[in-house]
Amino acid sequence: MKKKKRIAGTGVIALVIMLLTVLSSCAPQPAWPIPETEPVSYTDASVGYLGPEGTYTQEACWVYFDREGEYIPYPTVSDAVEALVDGAVDYAVIPQENTIGGAVIDYVDTLIAQTEVSVVGEVELPINQNLLVLPGTELGRINTVYSHKQGVAQGRDWLNEHLPEAEIVEVSSTAEGARMVAEGKDPSCAAIASAACADVYGLELIAEGIQNNESNKTRFYVLSMAEPSKAQADRLAFIVSGDADDLPDLMSEMEKRGMTLIAIHDRPLKTELGEYYYLIECTGSFKSYEALTKEADFTFRYLGSFSVR
Repeated sequence: MKKKKRIAGTGVIALVIMLLTVLSSCAPQPAWPIPETEPVSYTDASVGYLGPEGTYTQEACWVYFDREGEYIPYPTVSDAVEALVDGAVDYAVIPQENTIGGAVIDYVDTLIAQTEVSVVGEVELPINQNLLVLPGTELGRINTVYSHKQGVAQGRDWLNEHLPEAEIVEVSSTAEGARMVAEGKDPSCAAIASAACADVYGLELIAEGIQNNESNKTRFYVLSMAEPSKAQADRLAFIVSGDADDLPDLMSEMEKRGMTLIAIHDRPLKTELGEYYYLIECTGSFKSYEALTKEADFTFRYLGSFSVR
């Protein structure tokens, strides 16, 4: 039997995008209306997020939950999700993808590994990165910059131009970098973080909007232990696992059902070369998803349908 030629994960995703471009003009438009939903109160909810106070994840929490409920910071995203699984919080909010840095692969891996969680909401948050320093610090004094690796990636062009000799130290979050600068009291240190962190930690913005792209955004998922929703909503998400060679067929079947691809991220299945997990976000109905599972040669895990804020 002739062995199929394998395509690398990133290569097959590029092929899929080309295929979708061709098919999109003839894809049927979804006939379902998205129903109106009753306002939900989160007054008694507890929400775990990547801390400390002042992270963009905390801002995403405020957007989704309208500042209702209790917000509990955790040292890592994994800790926040484990708290959710253990019942210590009702929800966990995690970053998934950034305009500049791409997929936050550590957190994609966390979502894949925690098989009991569902996605109940999404926030698309504009991200404006800033350089924060101790009050009175001049740019020429800075020789160390702290930030999360996504913050570093998003401000790389500015750093190369203005602080090419500075040591870059990656930390667990942008807010953690700001906290370290504030508590360290060293005027040669700075942090890439949100403007909110300047207020929280008593720092000064020495440079604003240093991200490489003015349209910079991060997509956050709101996770729960509830059963994944099957109701019609803005989007739905699921994970498939299998052979990269079969991905174009899966995308074609999605197009036939009016399921428009929003995002796709691949992670190795760690079995054989060419086998992957694919985290897929799209528009569509649960009925279309069910039909898809009967046609495609993958193992499926449904994450839920949800609104986007």
